[in-house]
Amino acid sequence: MNNNYTLLDNVTHKDIRVINQYRAEFGDNVTSVPVFATELADVMKHYPVLFYPDKDTNSFTMTALLGLARNENLFLNETLPDTYENLRSHHGWATDYVPAVIARGPFAIGLHGDGEEVMVHIDTSSPRLSEQHGTPLFLPKGGNSDYLNRIASVLHVIHQGMQVTQSMISAWQSLDLMEPLNIDIELTDGSPLKVSGYYAVSQEKVAALSADDLHTLHQKGFLQGLFLALSSLGNIQTLVDLKNIRLQHEQSSHA
Repeated sequence: MNNNYTLLDNVTHKDIRVINQYRAEFGDNVTSVPVFATELADVMKHYPVLFYPDKDTNSFTMTALLGLARNENLFLNETLPDTYENLRSHHGWATDYVPAVIARGPFAIGLHGDGEEVMVHIDTSSPRLSEQHGTPLFLPKGGNSDYLNRIASVLHVIHQGMQVTQSMISAWQSLDLMEPLNIDIELTDGSPLKVSGYYAVSQEKVAALSADDLHTLHQKGFLQGLFLALSSLGNIQTLVDLKNIRLQHEQSSHA
């Protein structure tokens, strides 16, 4: 899908509404998504935080794992049976925090004035846009709607997080704190599942850090994120549980 981003303004786009829901047809059925240091405290409550290696830069992309198979997002409500109402919401997402890259919808940050001015852009080719349905971007007299103000906050999380996240990962890399992660799972029907290709923060390597290294990470503001990423690994079990819920529903519907 080609994007067609243009500067958002309250004259050209005064009638535009956004279908503020998460659906596979909108491209939300993804296995993982990049996340940022600025949202890590929220992300770690629901998702495993893993690291995808970038061989070109010899670095990593910090990601939230959303599924256990290709093109699978276990947090999309349309993948959950109706009987699990406690996991469903009217926006189509099964938790109360949606990673910023997905929550931003058809919007992105654009830099103007020699890169000094940050402005909101909209993808006019997005299937989320409508003039009949959804949430208005602007008030009748031209001011921003509450929805658009929330989007601006989400974009701020991304914009502020991009640079600090890479610095944080580089600091962890310099201390060799990441290790390959291979997950072998057996689902309730006995079928095996393997997740590989990602790295994770190593609990053993973090435990072996010297006092000086811990102090340096703390001074740079990168120590808390380390423990948040470690704590998030318990959410792998959440993914397994959601996968089994889906599996049980599929089996009962075919019975």
